[in-house]
Amino acid sequence: MPDAQIVVARGPFRLEDDLDLLRAHGTELLVTKNAGGTGAEAKILAARTLGIPVIMIDRPELPDRPVRGTVAGIMDWLHARLGV
Repeated sequence: MPDAQIVVARGPFRLEDDLDLLRAHGTELLVTKNAGGTGAEAKILAARTLGIPVIMIDRPELPDRPVRGTVAGIMDWLHARLGV
């Protein structure tokens, strides 16, 4: 992307700040990940306020994996995997 710019900032962000950011960069489309929680809420609200389309990429499905509910269960699983 030849005209891309990286903006590094640390939240939490306010709606007014994200409105200013999207306006200043002439944003026409917002692509964001669905990380859960409220981290991107102000940016999404800002995009909606300005009529900017939002593409939200969902979290990938987690693969099947072993699940243990106790420390003893975890230790048993580790020992079995390590052959000890």
